[in-house]
Amino acid sequence: MLATCFLFACYIDNGAIRDVLKLPLLAIVLLSIIVWYVGARIFLLYGEITIFSFSQEMTVFLRQLVTHLLILTFILFVFYTQFYQFRSLLLYYHLLIFVTLPFEKYFYRVVVAYVRRQYKYEKNILIVGDGALASNFYRSDILHNDLKYNLVGILGDNDNKNFNSKYLGSINLLPEILDQKSIDEVFLALPGDAIEKTDYVIDVCEKRSCRVNVIQDINRLGAGSFEVTNFAGFPVVGIRYIPLDDAENRFFKRVFDIVFSALFLVLVYSWLWPIIALAIKLNSNGPILFKQERWGLNNDKIICYKFRTMYMPSTGEGSIGFKQASRNDKRVTAVGQFLRKTSLDELPQFINVFLGSMSVVGPRPHPIPLSLESKDLVQNYMLRHLVKPGITGWAQVNGSRGETSHPDDMRKRVAFDLWYIQNWSFWLDCQIIFQTIVNMIKGDENAY
Repeated sequence: MLATCFLFACYIDNGAIRDVLKLPLLAIVLLSIIVWYVGARIFLLYGEITIFSFSQEMTVFLRQLVTHLLILTFILFVFYTQFYQFRSLLLYYHLLIFVTLPFEKYFYRVVVAYVRRQYKYEKNILIVGDGALASNFYRSDILHNDLKYNLVGILGDNDNKNFNSKYLGSINLLPEILDQKSIDEVFLALPGDAIEKTDYVIDVCEKRSCRVNVIQDINRLGAGSFEVTNFAGFPVVGIRYIPLDDAENRFFKRVFDIVFSALFLVLVYSWLWPIIALAIKLNSNGPILFKQERWGLNNDKIICYKFRTMYMPSTGEGSIGFKQASRNDKRVTAVGQFLRKTSLDELPQFINVFLGSMSVVGPRPHPIPLSLESKDLVQNYMLRHLVKPGITGWAQVNGSRGETSHPDDMRKRVAFDLWYIQNWSFWLDCQIIFQTIVNMIKGDENAY
């Protein structure tokens, strides 16, 4: 829309649209888009539309428009001696933005409302609470607006007649309900003094990677990060808001994953895998690749690929049962020792990245038996699955890799993973990739 407005402004100003493809007009339009994007991110112009009404959004838009005009004018005035030639162009440009963008943003709201009314975007929710707060929330517009929520039921220690047939039973049934029904989000509507019940609900939900939204009274929870939103007029706080909840951040991370993995598969893996495959075949009998089920995003099972590093059959990696690799493990082949030491055994996982089941950077996916063992021993273990698993991660570059022979080893690893999830940024991913390359070159004593 900005580019279109600029084209029409050029036509109104001098009648020559083709000049936009020449300097300095091309530089001005590109600079304009960059300035607009940065300003819009600062003013939250493209935030969730359920938070702001259209009138509030227009207030933010006007602030953004004025700021954009002032910054663009200042930059051109400082760096371009012929600035006066573009005064009328800038005026027409911003007048067109003022006229067209409100229509565009209103049309966007109409489209979003239509999309959210479609069945495939419906979310199943569960309310936990039986008091006045839960009753008010139940009678609100939460089930009758464009958010398209489907209330599966309500849990509470007392049967409230206002809930009709939606009452499912006591709060103690929460684990059973989450296991039996497909619940996307839980809305916690307990009184402020129900500390033990609140902690119980949050603990049960997080162990199952189910998102929790707390209605009011959240100051005592001490969550590491959260996001305040508004549902049907109710202030709601989502526990443990993470940067990758933002669709734009997920988009940029996925684009990076696709580009990085594609380049690696073409430039490195295409010629390196035949050499490694031949070495594996000459060293021991068995398949070249080792495939294992692991938990990915939202606990979905994925097939994780690695170069085989252990002997076959009964005591190898593919045998029934699970045992972590340990230092001087006799199951590891001679070639496997080298592959593990240099982390080259992980290279086939770039196929996982390209296909979308993994990311270049993220919490390392553990074998399912190890995850089942750890989820009840390590608090918040299942929160690792709120993002895609990665080939490398913050825990690995900080030395937390290899065998986890003691629960404290896993707790340390999970702490690193949760810190990464809550503090994700593109530059942090770049830092982790760089540190991984350095560790591969100098070697890691925990890689065995």
